[in-house]
Amino acid sequence: MPQDRESGNRGRLWGYHMCQIVADHLGATLVNPGHSNEAIWNNRRILIKSAHYGNPEIGTTVATIDRVEAIIAALEDPDGLFTLYEITPEWFKKEMSKSKSTGALQTMMVKNSGVREIGIHRGRIQDH
Repeated sequence: MPQDRESGNRGRLWGYHMCQIVADHLGATLVNPGHSNEAIWNNRRILIKSAHYGNPEIGTTVATIDRVEAIIAALEDPDGLFTLYEITPEWFKKEMSKSKSTGALQTMMVKNSGVREIGIHRGRIQDH
């Protein structure tokens, strides 16, 4: 089902919620809580992205990818827990494609299946 303004806002807020949970798990510090998915972790600027089970992609802008040294993807598994994967901005850029959403002209997407294949495992968490 396509996203509308309301469902997009719910998704954005859930993303910030998950960003805080992931940051807490990693011991990272959010750069601008509730307004950005970027954090500082191990002296590196990272981007934290999340996706529910069945959602095939995560996305962000090229400008954001250019600002960070790593991406942490929290991908929900069939059991309801989230596995954390670390991927590089270089891999993201190599694999990205433009979002098909009409309102997301600058958003670039990567397939979660690829993240699961090549990402470095960084733990499992639950959405409290």
